Amino acid sequence: MGKDRRGPKKEGSVTLYTSQNPIFLADTAKDFEAKYGIKLTVNRQIDSVLTQQVSAEKSAGKLNADVLVIASRPIVLGAQKAQNQWAVNAVGPHLYVKAYNRKLFGGPGKADIVGEAILGIAWNTNQYSKTLKDLPDFLDPALKGKIGVVDPTAPSLVDWYLWVQQRYGKAFLAKLAAQKPKIYTSSLPMTQAVVSGEITAGTFTSANALDLQQQGAPIKWTQPGGVHNWNAPWWGMTLKGAAHPNAAQVLMDFLVTRKGQQTSAHHTGAVLKGVPGTFFVQPRQQNLLALTPSKVTAFQSYWNGLFK
Repeated sequence: MGKDRRGPKKEGSVTLYTSQNPIFLADTAKDFEAKYGIKLTVNRQIDSVLTQQVSAEKSAGKLNADVLVIASRPIVLGAQKAQNQWAVNAVGPHLYVKAYNRKLFGGPGKADIVGEAILGIAWNTNQYSKTLKDLPDFLDPALKGKIGVVDPTAPSLVDWYLWVQQRYGKAFLAKLAAQKPKIYTSSLPMTQAVVSGEITAGTFTSANALDLQQQGAPIKWTQPGGVHNWNAPWWGMTLKGAAHPNAAQVLMDFLVTRKGQQTSAHHTGAVLKGVPGTFFVQPRQQNLLALTPSKVTAFQSYWNGLFK
């Protein structure tokens, strides 16, 4: 699937840098290796850290990542600017079949959506007997000092807060900050903190809480306002200069197959209709005018003034 004559299987391995859920991707890696005989290594970090890592690797002339998946459209566009050119065209056949709607999921440029982050609210049922239905419920005085919020370190996270302000009013963030929440870097540690009782409730938690609940953990999870609200598309890019270029192409293709979606998009947004255990939703259009570097920095300063 590329110019390298070794072929994907002879390359032997492929490395995915992603902000997706590593719990679900562990199953993706097993299925991928079983199908292709290629070992998949996953480096899961938040978008801002992944961007720094790839940038540093490119500067050093030693790229460890083969495929990059992040949820911040401004970063995806920046990575493809003439001075950067991080990506090559993904050529896998499943990215061009009718079931993969390129009008919805193809692009921008050499990127393609491989899933969508769908976050929700969660609470520890041992510590809180009420039901949390929406974010304003976190203003309950009984929850003061016992809730979690996410640090808006990337444009995708700033976009979530912009959605919150649009839905609940700009004054809502100040009210939420008055609840003295604990700050987390992403949804995954916040979800674990709810399960462990470190906090009673989390405003930005992963859907793997549904699996934890089925396993008997004291947690309940729901989406404020339902599934058709906020989501963060995950854009995948096959990286230029990847050490395993052919395996990278195979991986990008596999991620959008039904088998790949069933695990990588488990309890989150899928790019194919009818995949068991997933949601099929329209990918959110992040407002680039509101997510310029200067506006992201300005919002982060505003947020820090409230929450730190």
